[in-house]
Amino acid sequence: MSTTQEPPHTAKGIIRSLGPGLILAASIVGSGELVATTRTGAEAGFSLLWLILLGCVIKVITQIEICRHCITHGETTVTALFRIPRIGKFIAWFWLITFLTGLGQLGGIVGGVGQALAIFLPVLGEHSALFWAGVITVGTVAMLLRGGFTFIEVFCTVLVASFTFLTIGNLFALQTQPEWAIASEDLRKGLSFGFPESPGALMTALAAFGIIGIGAAELVAYPYWCLEKGYGKWIGPREDGPAWRKRAKGWIRVLQWDAWSSMVIYTLSTVAFFLLGAAVLHRMQLVPEGSEMIETLAEIYGPVFGSTGRFVLLIGAFAVLFSTFFVSNATKARLMTDALHVFRFRPMESEDQRSGRVRFFSVLFPILCFGIYAIYPKPVLLILLSGLMQAVLLPMLGVAALYFRFRTVDPSLRSGRLGDFFLILSVLAFLVVGATIAWNKGGDLVGFLLRISG
Repeated sequence: MSTTQEPPHTAKGIIRSLGPGLILAASIVGSGELVATTRTGAEAGFSLLWLILLGCVIKVITQIEICRHCITHGETTVTALFRIPRIGKFIAWFWLITFLTGLGQLGGIVGGVGQALAIFLPVLGEHSALFWAGVITVGTVAMLLRGGFTFIEVFCTVLVASFTFLTIGNLFALQTQPEWAIASEDLRKGLSFGFPESPGALMTALAAFGIIGIGAAELVAYPYWCLEKGYGKWIGPREDGPAWRKRAKGWIRVLQWDAWSSMVIYTLSTVAFFLLGAAVLHRMQLVPEGSEMIETLAEIYGPVFGSTGRFVLLIGAFAVLFSTFFVSNATKARLMTDALHVFRFRPMESEDQRSGRVRFFSVLFPILCFGIYAIYPKPVLLILLSGLMQAVLLPMLGVAALYFRFRTVDPSLRSGRLGDFFLILSVLAFLVVGATIAWNKGGDLVGFLLRISG
């Protein structure tokens, strides 16, 4: 029985077919935006606004190119990476290492949720954050075992949309207070392609570049959600004929709408968090870190909401951090199930076996993340370390995207010259960031990690 489906041709039909990007946005508007981006603004002031915008926008080109290959070939990202001649296996193995450091990032996220809840409900004194992190872990496992694609899609959309609107509203309200308002000179400085004098602020920004917007983890994960949504099966097995190419072009168009729409959502949120960090925390000389991370982040709502700012942050931190924890664990369960086969740890499984393994990892990974936080309760360090690893992985994924564009995607489905230009520009940006981090992996990077862990 054929599972192919004709793509929508109207704006209304296309909008009804969106979904993977919303799930991705729910995982993005979390640790990268609330923690890493706000911290970048707190350390560097307005001077790195251009880098934050670049980090959100430029990765989408690579995202679409990798997913174009996956949905037209009906294969997952890890499988596609593994098949690239000569360098594919290296990229796939490095991704696996980054995947494991991502568990530490999620440990930092569940710790951040625990800290938020412990502010208002300190049930066990100094151990309240750990207690609430455990409660969130158990709740996440229960929801992951229950939910399919539609449940995950709707749940995350509601959480992220509510806090995004609240944060943007807070930013506009800040403009009514002269001592906190953002002046045009601040924005001009932020868009002038300058760098802060502090090397620590620059390293924080580079870590943020790796984690904000579509990070390396999301570049790998996005095609999985597109395949689960149905884009691949609706195109159908690859054929040498006009009917298949017409369907493929139509669903690639939907993919592009999905990717760019989600970019608008998380870019608005990212810029809002950065500007709030620069306008409030930088001026107060506060940097969110350690066990005081949530308390410090709450200050960005203080000028507008006063004493209720902490309550606003509690709701918001729970919304965005929990949605990230939830979606990322759902994604990692699917990624690891696929990786077991690709790396030949397990043979090809039936759909029932695959579903069973997804459910197994949906239980295992949240528990592992909680264990990491329990052993090493420093959320900011865990999150930024994962960001640095992702920043190094980005240029490798960029090279993979170039390979797919020029070697594997059907010529009739490829992007035009303008798309090629921006894809190459995207990869060059990845190379610059990755090379900078590699250059600083010695004394500067060690000093940076020691400083923020202290």
